[in-house]
Amino acid sequence: MQKQLMNYLTPMLGEVTAANLIKHYCARMKKSVEDLKPADLPDLAQSMQPMLAVWLGSTGAARVSDEIAQLGSKAVPR
Repeated sequence: MQKQLMNYLTPMLGEVTAANLIKHYCARMKKSVEDLKPADLPDLAQSMQPMLAVWLGSTGAARVSDEIAQLGSKAVPR
């Protein structure tokens, strides 16, 4: 899941910011980045949404959060 999240977020946030965002919010969930499962993505996406709004605005953050939540279950449209 980490690779999928990085592939999804990097074009929007850059590689370093995407990696730090994922690492930070996984730590807040007491999850290892390497152990992320598709079932964890909805909670991760919801917790990340306020910070995503800093870069993407509230509408963009809501869209990205929804797409992250679904990332493990199907292909995400760009």
